[in-house]
Amino acid sequence: MPNLKLFHFDIPTWGNYGDKALFPVVRDAFRVLGASDDAVGTHVVSGRAPGRASDSSTVDQVDFTSAAALRREVDTALIERINARADAVVIGGGGLFLQDTNPNRASGWQWKISAEALAAIKVPLIVYALGDNRFPGQPEFDELMRTHVSQVLDQSVFFGLRNTGSIETMSRFLGVDQTAGHTSESEGSQVGRLSQSGPIRFQPCPTTIAGLLYEPLIGRRPDPRQKVLAIQMLVHPRQIAAGFDAEVIHQATIDAARMLVAGGWRVLSTPFHPDDAEVSRQLVAEVPEVEEVRLYGPGVGFFAGFELFSSIPYVLGGRGHAQMIPFGVGSIPISLDLHAKLGYFAHDIGHPEFIVPVAPEGMTVDDVDSYSDSTGDDTDGNDTYSANQRARALAQRIVDTIEQAYAQGNDLQDDLASIRQNFLDITRENHLEIHDALHPGSGAGSLRTYAPRAATDAVRRTDGHLRTETDIYTEEFHLAAVAEAEGFSTAQTRELSKVRREHRQELENSASLRRQLDDERENLLTELKQKTTRLEQKSMDLDTQTTETNRQADEAIRLQRKLEESSVQLRSVNDRTAIAEAKVLIGKTAHGLKWRARRLRRMFSR
Repeated sequence: MPNLKLFHFDIPTWGNYGDKALFPVVRDAFRVLGASDDAVGTHVVSGRAPGRASDSSTVDQVDFTSAAALRREVDTALIERINARADAVVIGGGGLFLQDTNPNRASGWQWKISAEALAAIKVPLIVYALGDNRFPGQPEFDELMRTHVSQVLDQSVFFGLRNTGSIETMSRFLGVDQTAGHTSESEGSQVGRLSQSGPIRFQPCPTTIAGLLYEPLIGRRPDPRQKVLAIQMLVHPRQIAAGFDAEVIHQATIDAARMLVAGGWRVLSTPFHPDDAEVSRQLVAEVPEVEEVRLYGPGVGFFAGFELFSSIPYVLGGRGHAQMIPFGVGSIPISLDLHAKLGYFAHDIGHPEFIVPVAPEGMTVDDVDSYSDSTGDDTDGNDTYSANQRARALAQRIVDTIEQAYAQGNDLQDDLASIRQNFLDITRENHLEIHDALHPGSGAGSLRTYAPRAATDAVRRTDGHLRTETDIYTEEFHLAAVAEAEGFSTAQTRELSKVRREHRQELENSASLRRQLDDERENLLTELKQKTTRLEQKSMDLDTQTTETNRQADEAIRLQRKLEESSVQLRSVNDRTAIAEAKVLIGKTAHGLKWRARRLRRMFSR
């Protein structure tokens, strides 16, 4: 039984080869290097005869009780199991300091554990080979992440980051003083011999020493005299958002492959991730001599890439592990400057010239001018350059960098081997300090105060068993099962999330429709109220008009009656007048007749 029992938060996956390879190598680094000071095997790992084993009866063994996906939310039941069964918790490695992958407001970074759940973990934490993975152009990390990572640092017996660039950026972010005792050599590796006295330590990614941890890789390294190059390339949408010209960079990679094939090189395309597949397809389609060796997918074991790159002397990549995994087995890694972490690693191994600069617009003016002057190509007097011009110039720069590395192949490989051994020594020293900081117990770890070892003490080299082919196959079987289960669980979670999203959308649509209907109802009620008011007003007006009409009708009747009375009176008056006039007329007529009669009598009397 192991004397030191660890729990591991990892990322089980088949989709990203870098992550697939990383986490089993983290565990194997603890198994190989996690022995105590009095272990029997004191020989240098890199010089050990294959198959030789230490006396396990006298070695403080280290192993892992279990593991959990760090991107899943950590619950109380898991914490209880950890506290009961583990002496410490290992987090990492990988570029976990990133906020837009597995975004959450529990921690603010990829490890999805709340501050309360984190505080409930009673065993010490071991932060192992993590990195600042913020992409170009992304905003600064926020206060939630600062507070949470500071809490992780406080609960850790070891807090190791995978490159000095991340140590600098995260130290500034967390407000940690790393100056005391921190030294580096002026030549060669930027790491030099770190005193490791600061709270944040340098812990190389264990993939960079994989060739010294696995028995099948001992003594193997690719022949730098062979013109063989592997290419992994992708300009990620995050980098495109920051202004990198994917069209130019991808075309330049294809053009460089074509130029290298014409120069006698054998070129392989080694996509690490499904996102790399399209660039790989274009590369193989446009340069038929290129062979594709796919490294992602459920049918590819974690050790496949180490086996592959142990026979490929030169690698061109755009991912962090497309540098580190080949470096770990003796390849010379050349990268495009697509992410700060690529530059950090190149500086840490003392070879910044392995980075091919790529300006956000795809090519600097000076580079295109230089290319144009050498080829007779120009811009017709304009200050702008076509995508083809910039791609050809970048392709030439890639080829020149690869050819320069080839010209120094033997010396470079020897130099990188010494850097790799230095990384192993640093890692071994870190494991000894971790071991000293922990008191193995019956299921619960405890922290004790300790001081860093003196620099002269770093010569102690204790190793456990190198990992054998049987160990590798066992781990690959375990990983395949876990990755399949995780893939199934992820698919279920994704489907459940989809159903939840659809349900939430339906609820939102229903709520929106309800709000719309409520609004329409309110509008109709308002309109009805307005119409009712208008109707009531019209009714009141009608009542008023009716009253007035009735009044006028009554008045008309009264007037009619009065008129009739007047008519009667008028007739009466008229009748009286007519009689009087008749009497007058008769009188007048009688008088006239009398007068005429007298006149006639007088006439006749004459």
